Amino acid sequence: IRDGDLEDGRREIEIAVSLDPDNALIRSYLGKAYFEEKRDKQAGDQYEMSKQLDPKDPTPYFYDAIRKQTTNRPVEALQDMQKAIELNDNRAVYRSRLLLDSDLAARSAALGRIYSDLGFQQLGLVEGWKSVNTDSSNFSAHRFLADSYSVLPRHEIARVSELLQSQLLQPLNMTPIQPHLAESNLFLISAGGPTALSFNEFNPLFNRNGLNFQTTGLAGENSTYAGEGVLSGIYKKASFSLGGFHFQTDGWRQNSDQKDNIANAFLQLELSPQTSIQGEYRYRETDAGEIRLRFAPNDFLPNRRRDDQTQSVRVGFQHAFSPDSRLIGNFMYQNADRRLHDSPVPFEALVDLKGDDKAFSGELQHLFRSTYVNVVSGAGHFNIDSQDKINIRFSLPPLILPVDLFTVDRDVRHNNLYLYSYTRLASNLTLTLGGSGDFFDSDRPGAKRQNQFNPKFGLTWSPLPDTTLRAAAFRTLKRTLITNQTLEPTQVAGFNQFFDDLNTTKAWRYGAAVDQKLSASIFGGLEYTFRDLEVPFITSTAAGGQAEKEVDWNEKLLRLYLFWTPHKWLALNTGYDWERFERARQFADGAKHVETNRVPLGINFFHPSGLSASLKATYVNQRGVFQRIAASSFQSGKDDFWTVDAALNYRLPNRYGFITFGVTNLFDKKFKHFDTDRGSVDRNPRVIPDRVFFGALTLAFP
Repeated sequence: IRDGDLEDGRREIEIAVSLDPDNALIRSYLGKAYFEEKRDKQAGDQYEMSKQLDPKDPTPYFYDAIRKQTTNRPVEALQDMQKAIELNDNRAVYRSRLLLDSDLAARSAALGRIYSDLGFQQLGLVEGWKSVNTDSSNFSAHRFLADSYSVLPRHEIARVSELLQSQLLQPLNMTPIQPHLAESNLFLISAGGPTALSFNEFNPLFNRNGLNFQTTGLAGENSTYAGEGVLSGIYKKASFSLGGFHFQTDGWRQNSDQKDNIANAFLQLELSPQTSIQGEYRYRETDAGEIRLRFAPNDFLPNRRRDDQTQSVRVGFQHAFSPDSRLIGNFMYQNADRRLHDSPVPFEALVDLKGDDKAFSGELQHLFRSTYVNVVSGAGHFNIDSQDKINIRFSLPPLILPVDLFTVDRDVRHNNLYLYSYTRLASNLTLTLGGSGDFFDSDRPGAKRQNQFNPKFGLTWSPLPDTTLRAAAFRTLKRTLITNQTLEPTQVAGFNQFFDDLNTTKAWRYGAAVDQKLSASIFGGLEYTFRDLEVPFITSTAAGGQAEKEVDWNEKLLRLYLFWTPHKWLALNTGYDWERFERARQFADGAKHVETNRVPLGINFFHPSGLSASLKATYVNQRGVFQRIAASSFQSGKDDFWTVDAALNYRLPNRYGFITFGVTNLFDKKFKHFDTDRGSVDRNPRVIPDRVFFGALTLAFP
């Protein structure tokens, strides 16, 4: 099978079953072989026989869950995956504690994927965090977290960093690298864009020589089009992935059009069973207008344009000194050309900002595992040389008068060290303890040198089998990152560390959460966090120079969720999100005070025929004190509204793909809303005051 001859390999397994028909594990592997041949009934029969022959073996439940997930039966898949995790420790007679932890991490990641398919994203994230904290060297856990973070605002750094860690830790495999996953600040329409594929959706259960091609196309209103294609494969000791992505739309208002082109090439070589190397090339070109929501519908820049072009090359490696000691490294170079231009005054003056960045980063990380303590330690260096040119061009027909204002050269150097320990104080109690150091220096006018120690504390406790309590307190300094990626752990006890803040923002974050399985079909949880920030900004001095000052911001977030699967074809979800942002008046970034309440209500229907449907209504209530672009004054405002999104999906037989028809903001609700995601200046906000119908087609050719 590894050599690519699936049929002959399956025959060998059939012979093994005939020679030892009561061996449950061999029957599980025969079921995997039938699954690879897309013989669903035969695969299911083998898994059922394996469950009967050895009721305490988690293996057939694990693979049967994947089979049911890919045949549009996620509720039944959830039941099997929960059973597999419950039985995990029954294999202790055959496997060491470390291998059992690796198994548990893989199964938790797969369980998280099923939760995402059901619309239970928050619960999926909980399983992803458990998986990574159980075994930080498990590549599938990191990949699942990367996929799951895409549903959360302000988690771009965490998303692309988890993908990078997954790539460095992965063995040779045919998992395609979707080009847009590695990029932060994506555009895409909410609930649209090329469909996010499941980690195990179209991937083989056996690694074998061969090719795999996946493609997705999307078309929607406002001249919205998107397409993505990925070719991946394995041949002996090498695996590769080649992909391209395109997205464009005219937007929902004046000057909100967008274009995004991304290309990706990835190659991995296995030098020995312990050592592998990899290389990756990425290219991105973006062209966009003003798409940020600033509460008032007419409060936007009608002539603002942004054009960026970036190219990056990276090389990485992993080496296993032993099963419990592994070293990974990543080295990256990027060249970026940035242009931002606007015409803010009526007599046709064009303000033009051109930037040229050349950046390099290098990171090393060591992962150590033992029965009671896991340790992740590492160091990194980031260097960015930038040149910004600002000029104004006056157009007074028939004359055009260019005026060069100034050129600024900036050299940024940022080094970091970190160590995280995960101590198993008891079988149900894990303590996260560690710290990091950041050393920042820049020759930008007015910039301060920053040296900061960041303590990390987290606790995860399961006092009952169905109850998980989490708490954390830690400090961060917003790092200078290339492509927003880093190897440092992105979360402490499930609380995100890296937000899309301004560089060198200092922040403390405190959080507590409880996640509860109320019954076999009902799940709930509650999370509260508080962030205390010191945000830098540049101001002019009395002598005509520049100086860096800091202002205080704080952010509070409360999240409540409740999920229920009343029937094997139905999944219901609801919750409550509350966030409150307080910002200093002298640097408020558009809003001095924002308080937002959200109540989502969702229902998902799945039929074994492959047909599924989803309906989600979200109530939003927001009030605050907002800054208008054209005025330095602040104005109070509030609004509340409902938005409704719907989709109809059909899985093509034999895992050949999906067909999706959907609509966002079904009733074309117009509203006032301020998007608190600072990155929304570069990508669409979570809600758009315009109805958009779209259709998408995803095809897979293994």
